[in-house]
Amino acid sequence: MTAQDLDSFFDIAEKGLADRIIDTYLTGRSFSIKSLAENINLNKTDKYSEVHLLSMLYYLGYLTIDPKLSSSSKLSLKIPNIFMSKLFAQCTVDLRLKPNSLFKDEVLDITSLLEVNDDISSFANSCTEFLSTIFTNQVLSHMSEMALNLVLHAKLDSMFGVFVEMQKSLRIVGKGEKYADLVITVNDGTEDECIYLIELKYAAKKDATEAKLESMKKEATDQAQTYKTALEFKDKQVKAYAMVFSG
Repeated sequence: MTAQDLDSFFDIAEKGLADRIIDTYLTGRSFSIKSLAENINLNKTDKYSEVHLLSMLYYLGYLTIDPKLSSSSKLSLKIPNIFMSKLFAQCTVDLRLKPNSLFKDEVLDITSLLEVNDDISSFANSCTEFLSTIFTNQVLSHMSEMALNLVLHAKLDSMFGVFVEMQKSLRIVGKGEKYADLVITVNDGTEDECIYLIELKYAAKKDATEAKLESMKKEATDQAQTYKTALEFKDKQVKAYAMVFSG
């Protein structure tokens, strides 16, 4: 299973269906249908309907049944794990971000990262401006923590001089497996190699009270500091940060 395979399924979907599936993925909601299609013709020439496409994604393992939200009158399907989530993320990048001129033309200021500075405010400010451009112009219509993570990862991944991982699996002593939002490595393989660990949070504008933002900042900071202790980072230079966005 690859993102390219998922892309190919979206190519044979009814007009607008791929966009609806991507929007549902970005908001973290489940996919709802009345029931699974029993017969799916892989050689049909007509475009696939929502029921047929979601059923096919279920049968192939891209989706699984969400028992908590399913009932006798509807079936809820969800993305089963981080691996599959990353495939949907890559499809979003391929279909929504890469073809868009705003995404390609905007830049992030990574100078402070490359210089291994503690103060990365210039990078954070450029991230805020970039995300504002992307969401204000409806390149992606739904802002969420997943969407923020995805957009920043995709942009950093297109830039020279940094190696970036999204939702990186980490082993934390006493806490088990955790997933870091963004792990950015600069000067890889040199004496100046440094890892920037960034935990992202998002609050909708209507919820963005001062108390709420402070609470989210503390939560993200605590998570980032915990992830900094991961076994994967032993004997490495790691700097941990929290970024909280609202809008």
